[in-house]
Amino acid sequence: MQNKKIIIFDMDGTLLDSSASITKSINHVRETLGLPSYSIEKIVNLINEPDVNLPQLFYENKKPYKECKSIFEKHYYENCIIDMNIYDGIKDLLEYLKEKYLLCIVTNAYSLYCEKMLKHLDIYQYFTIISGVDDVNRAKPDPFMINNIIKKLNIQKKHAVMIGDSIKDEQAAQNAKIKYIYVDWGFGECINPDIKFSKDDLLDIKKIEKSISNLID
Repeated sequence: MQNKKIIIFDMDGTLLDSSASITKSINHVRETLGLPSYSIEKIVNLINEPDVNLPQLFYENKKPYKECKSIFEKHYYENCIIDMNIYDGIKDLLEYLKEKYLLCIVTNAYSLYCEKMLKHLDIYQYFTIISGVDDVNRAKPDPFMINNIIKKLNIQKKHAVMIGDSIKDEQAAQNAKIKYIYVDWGFGECINPDIKFSKDDLLDIKKIEKSISNLID
């Protein structure tokens, strides 16, 4: 591919809606600890807030974090695909974009979950690299995952863009010094994206591709 160009996607809230699955697993841990359940809205808002202590907020130091983490991971791996859905239009978009761009994922989820979820949705094959937080132990908004992929694929940063749904994604793109596209169908918000896409835009994938092309060509 001449003058290679790359689109780096967030996963949860951008490609797929895992909010119900995440909520059920966090509440499973809370119930184990004798704590009341949280709503989907509360959990999604907390997950996408930068600079918060999520273990303390979710588990309130009732048990050592490693024990809570282990309970969550077992439950989530067993149940993550049950209440998860791909957003309408995403598969068609990926099919169209793969002809012109390298597609990758950077996510604060674990790679084991990513592989299971993406294969279940039949979109795993579209991505050149999938980087989970456990691969590098440096979560967004740290730019390490983005920079690492760009370096591995020998991409010029002017030919790279991040697509996500949250402040953490936006900050990661800014920290990596690449363009950022915000999608408003996900979990979070943004401040100053280079482009914003809505659900209605997914009805015209050629228009989306043209906007991306104008941004990074």
